[in-house]
Amino acid sequence: MDANKIFGLFTGDHSSEQPSERETVTLENYTEHPVYWVGMFKKLIHNHKNFNHKVKDFLTNLNQELDIYDVETAGEFVVYNRAWYWIEQIDITIIDHQNAIAYHTDDYLSTYIQFAISYWEEYEEYEKCAHLKKIYDLVKEFSI
Repeated sequence: MDANKIFGLFTGDHSSEQPSERETVTLENYTEHPVYWVGMFKKLIHNHKNFNHKVKDFLTNLNQELDIYDVETAGEFVVYNRAWYWIEQIDITIIDHQNAIAYHTDDYLSTYIQFAISYWEEYEEYEKCAHLKKIYDLVKEFSI
């Protein structure tokens, strides 16, 4: 172990142990990759369902006049709009996007897409439903 290399990290002495420019660019652009987009869609809806359940239990125990339905509705609005932001970037005609869907394909993704379709149907956002249905069909193909 070379102490100069370790301490050089803190003094600005950039040794060969530092990441190359190519590695740095890769790390900076991870949010511009379809694997990230599908993962964020999945994560948002998954965490929303868990969080919403906990908030509902918490507010029920407060014994205050607070409309739990309004809280749930506002929470769903924020989550599904943000989840849409990520999943709308997926174009199933692009092979990298197909690979991203294949990478994340599991029962959870299938279920979360169904949740999103149901949510958008309620608001008659049929273009969003059509986009999600195409992704859902691809998920089903990968599940076989």
